Amino acid sequence: MVGWVAITALAVLYGPMAVEFTWRFFDPGAPGLWDHTFAAVVDHDEAYGPGSIHTVSGGEYADNRLTMLFHTTTGGIAIVLFAVQFSARLRRNLARHRVIGRVAAGLALVGMAGAAVYLLAVGPDRTYDGPAFHVQLWALAFGTATATVLGVAAARRHQLAMHQALMAYAFALLLTAPLLRVGYLVLGNAWPDTTQLETNLAGAAFLSTWAPVGAFLAARAQDRRRRRDPAIPALPGRRLDLSVLVLAAAAAPVLVVRYDEELDGLDRVTTTGLVGLVAALAIAVVNLVGARRAGAEVAAEEWRVASLGLVSTVPTALVVWGLLDLPFATVDAWFATLLTAPAIAVSLGFLLVVWRRRKVRGSQAQVAPAPVLPAAASSD
Repeated sequence: MVGWVAITALAVLYGPMAVEFTWRFFDPGAPGLWDHTFAAVVDHDEAYGPGSIHTVSGGEYADNRLTMLFHTTTGGIAIVLFAVQFSARLRRNLARHRVIGRVAAGLALVGMAGAAVYLLAVGPDRTYDGPAFHVQLWALAFGTATATVLGVAAARRHQLAMHQALMAYAFALLLTAPLLRVGYLVLGNAWPDTTQLETNLAGAAFLSTWAPVGAFLAARAQDRRRRRDPAIPALPGRRLDLSVLVLAAAAAPVLVVRYDEELDGLDRVTTTGLVGLVAALAIAVVNLVGARRAGAEVAAEEWRVASLGLVSTVPTALVVWGLLDLPFATVDAWFATLLTAPAIAVSLGFLLVVWRRRKVRGSQAQVAPAPVLPAAASSD
């Protein structure tokens, strides 16, 4: 409940800011809700000065203001509606839930279409923060749209547990917009000598792990099954764990050596990404151990998948960096890897969890409370 209230408050605060953000490109006298908030909490130079989104990408935003207006307006409203949909009390009215859900899904898809049109118009080099952020924005747009479409399809097939998990994933990706702004405020104050270019990349690196992990936390909080359905085959045992660990152990030194050759010391963006990854892995392992001790089979299985996904970030990063080296400069390719590889690895694990819920009905998923440690606070 506390988690849902906090997320809803964030969505309600950010929604109007997102809707109003593009108005300044039509009317210089627009209120500038987000800009004034950013400048007041951090400082004027970071919000408006060198390295800010206004000085670096203001021209691109102005040239594409109609596209941005559709994107920010529909996205801002969709975030608020998605937050409402995760209230158990409001979901009891099924007709209302369906109507709001259809509107929210439609707005989310329009918003992602707007993002795609903008990214195609500006390309990697003219995107704020360059190729790295450009690649992540494409991943966010694709992931949000795909999860939304699949989530609606699951609801139509009455696969309610699958539907809830997919919509939690779509909502988590939508929430990266307000959460990234929270990162600007926190990191901007923590690093007095920084610019928005750096805090943007650092926050995006952190969210590359925590957006899909947040979806996983929400999906787990909604699942009350204790025993695994015998009709669902068990996952491979220790051999799978050992294989993932061996791959990670083999890839890690290669990744470290290459990073050391290409970049001059451990930078803030990489450090922030690593902190997010290690924190998420610690939470997943703690919950995995707790679920096993409590005899909660489903929770233990899903936390195991999450843990393996987080560990597999290491070999995934090595592969992704090599692929992104083809179109981009090596340093840009590394930061693009940092902003996407964790999300790819964790999301693949999340998709496995979602697929294994396809035969679980909503009533079956909420039979008895499965133990969820404080790290996995409920979003409902």
